[in-house]
Amino acid sequence: MVRKIIHLDMDAFYASVEQRDDPTLRGRPVAVGGARDRGVVAAASYEARQFGVRSAMPSSTARRRCPELVFVKPRFEVYRAVSQQVRAIMADYTPLIEPLSLDEAYLDVTEQLPPHTTATQWAREIRARIRTETGLTASAGISYNKFLAKLASDHRKPDGQFVIRPHEGPAFVEALSVGQFHGIGPATAARLNALGIFTGHDLRQQSEAFLRQHFGKAGGYYYAIARAEDHRPVVPDRVRKSIGSETTFFQSLTEPAEFYDSLAPLLAGVWASAERLGVVARSVTLKMKYDDFRQITRSRSALSPLRTLAQFTQVSHELLAPLLPPAQGVRLLGVALSGLEGVGGGGVGQQLGLF
Repeated sequence: MVRKIIHLDMDAFYASVEQRDDPTLRGRPVAVGGARDRGVVAAASYEARQFGVRSAMPSSTARRRCPELVFVKPRFEVYRAVSQQVRAIMADYTPLIEPLSLDEAYLDVTEQLPPHTTATQWAREIRARIRTETGLTASAGISYNKFLAKLASDHRKPDGQFVIRPHEGPAFVEALSVGQFHGIGPATAARLNALGIFTGHDLRQQSEAFLRQHFGKAGGYYYAIARAEDHRPVVPDRVRKSIGSETTFFQSLTEPAEFYDSLAPLLAGVWASAERLGVVARSVTLKMKYDDFRQITRSRSALSPLRTLAQFTQVSHELLAPLLPPAQGVRLLGVALSGLEGVGGGGVGQQLGLF
């Protein structure tokens, strides 16, 4: 049976929520994040993106690119509440929902579609309900696997949808640059380019042995997606071992204050995910990647679970402090919670509900 997968992605989610709730921001370039010179943009509205403002960009750079940019402090409790509204709408159509973050998820509607109804029609209906019930827009990609559905959702942004049918998948992938593939970041794209691999077509010409030789286990994944193949199921109730977030910066961090400002939205986002899942954690891991691509991690575990964002922040700062100032620029910063257990103290060996 050909699967029918929808990837739903809220448009400029954090910034759109702020524009919805404050009419004076509508139609204006908005950045969610720190306004200080050493702050970092957590999200940008489409009006701001027209000036080249992007998430993870230093606020000073964003302001130079767009002098009229309006900075707004993030309100993660509001974003989390809207996310739950959207997930409730999705649940009216299928129980097979795999959240990726507060603003995107996969839906498998293969078995739920009524006769003479298409996944494209359902995606359009879901998006219409989201607009009516939340005042926000979403984009959707529809295809026969997760990889293609996620690619498709980027194709008609914002407030659009796109379908990739089974006979269209391989040709669609061949025409893309490898940097457009989800799962291939800038560093991996540069390594592929150095090997003479620039497009999906180039990637498809390589043997699996060659790709595994250069990229290890990931090489097998690259070999499959170059052929538009992805057999991963939509998993609605994954047992989570960790919750994390990381950001690659447009401009490397060097000053201590930049690190603390950049870490704040990551901490808030990870904690919001933990609260949504109803878990607490015993361990914190901090991750850094330097300009030479050397990567380090630092971890600390507590005897009792961390139960507040303040505790999570304190431990993260204690891990960060000995690493500052860095010997060279830092291009990526990440943080994760692990050793998860239910808020009541139970382990997470059982599956977690969506809400």
